[in-house]
Amino acid sequence: MATFAFAAGYVGWRRSTKPLYRRLYVEVDPPEGMTRRQYERQLRKRLKRWRIVTTVFYALAGAVGGILFLMVLARR
Repeated sequence: MATFAFAAGYVGWRRSTKPLYRRLYVEVDPPEGMTRRQYERQLRKRLKRWRIVTTVFYALAGAVGGILFLMVLARR
């Protein structure tokens, strides 16, 4: 279970720390009155705040997957 949680947490961390240009699939224009640099800074701050939340969510999902895997092995 811990292995699944660690692996999923690692995937979540890597996914949330991808460079900004690889995350955005569509080129987004900054809001009115903001430069692209200011907008990207604001976006990076928001993504940093959610980095830990994303990692914990992936780790919990991995732990649940590990429990389910162990339950399947226990039935056999």
